[in-house]
Amino acid sequence: MTFTRFDRYVERHARSFTERLQALCRMPSVAARGTGVRAMAETVEGMMQRAGAGTRSFKLGGGYPIIYGEFGAGHHCFIVYGHYDVQPVGQLGEWTTGPFAAEISDGLLRARGASNSKGDLLARILAIEAYQKTFGKLPVCVRFIVEGEDGLGSPSLQTFAREHAELLRADGCIWDDGYKDTQERLVISLGFKGIAFLELRAHGARTDLHSKWGGIVPNPAWRLVQALATVVSPKGVITIDNFNSHIAPIEPQDAQALKTVTLDEAQLRREFGIDGWVRGMTGRALAKELIFAPTCTICSIHTGHTGAGATTVLPGTAIAHLDFRLVPDLTPARVVELLRAHLDKRGFTDIDINLIAATSVAKSSQDSFVALAAIESAPEAYAQQPVIYPLDPASGPVGAVCGAQQPATPVVSFGISYAGSNPHGPDENIRLDDFLQGIKYFGRVIHHLGQSSAASYAQKKSTLVQLEK
Repeated sequence: MTFTRFDRYVERHARSFTERLQALCRMPSVAARGTGVRAMAETVEGMMQRAGAGTRSFKLGGGYPIIYGEFGAGHHCFIVYGHYDVQPVGQLGEWTTGPFAAEISDGLLRARGASNSKGDLLARILAIEAYQKTFGKLPVCVRFIVEGEDGLGSPSLQTFAREHAELLRADGCIWDDGYKDTQERLVISLGFKGIAFLELRAHGARTDLHSKWGGIVPNPAWRLVQALATVVSPKGVITIDNFNSHIAPIEPQDAQALKTVTLDEAQLRREFGIDGWVRGMTGRALAKELIFAPTCTICSIHTGHTGAGATTVLPGTAIAHLDFRLVPDLTPARVVELLRAHLDKRGFTDIDINLIAATSVAKSSQDSFVALAAIESAPEAYAQQPVIYPLDPASGPVGAVCGAQQPATPVVSFGISYAGSNPHGPDENIRLDDFLQGIKYFGRVIHHLGQSSAASYAQKKSTLVQLEK
């Protein structure tokens, strides 16, 4: 089937599609502050209805609504995940224009959420709209699950997955994280690292004291720092007892995929403002560490006086937040267990460990329906082969959505961003050409899924006929 009519439809409507994206990005929807989030949920539901979806809004507890939208029908069903909330805007002075101005200059649309991930969400809805206008009904069933708590750890989505598992039964899932690398190659991920976000807390006196007592009253800040120093070596190696014995070996197919992954190290160092990488890594070793290795990051430390001016206090409490990015076979529960045993063995039984948020590893094969559709549709839309990441270094609530059935639903992820989109940072942006190209690409992915599903159904039907004979 030729996509000439489809592409022309997208090009004729490029201006109106862009205006719809601007309108969406001009609506603040910061989950951490609750600003405009419920209004955004209503807008997203209206967008899906306009494109022909049957929708439902799920409000679970006091959380923000989860919008469910179903398009098409068929023997096979696929989930499309998205989120309508955005990260806090940070320092306004670091933005070229207002974070919700959604102004366009030099082909860039700058706005909080343009890259992560209102652009992806709208591109996929518009692709379905364009497909139906040019080809007719969808060849498969597509279920959108769009949440508003991505920035909060997705607590409502976890509840939704338990209470409405039947809506999550599918043959594959398409996630909303991805970009073009510095060589303009589309990056397709076949899964995500898990995460264990922990709070470590050390206690001293019942309240902050004058620092004159520092020689005889235990200091929880020193206690916490000393405990943390046993967890990661000065070279950045995780030193928790038996930690590495719970990491699965890299599979041959994944090792082969790693050979296609190259990082633009010089540009990344310039962007980050750093002179080099941990342990002096470079080349293949650097890419392997990024994709296949677990991490332990101190995200924040809170203790004592942190306001303006000098105040000599002996802290009463010290708190550190750590996140561990997990790879197969590490689980959040196992990390807590190993860390507890590690600290106890070294006399730090007084350090409290609290698991704040957790997400399991989600990993799929390149041979699934949904992965093949994404990979094989890319060359036509992007004029070159994509780069395959067996695991995205980021994390998300993939396990909640894709673990609703066993075996787990295969997942694939890609997006409309590029290497300079700067999601979560100032001047977050997308290129409008990438936005329109993403619409064209997703239309092809849907069509490929339809072809694969039809072939699979015909094969199953033929097998049943043979068995009946």
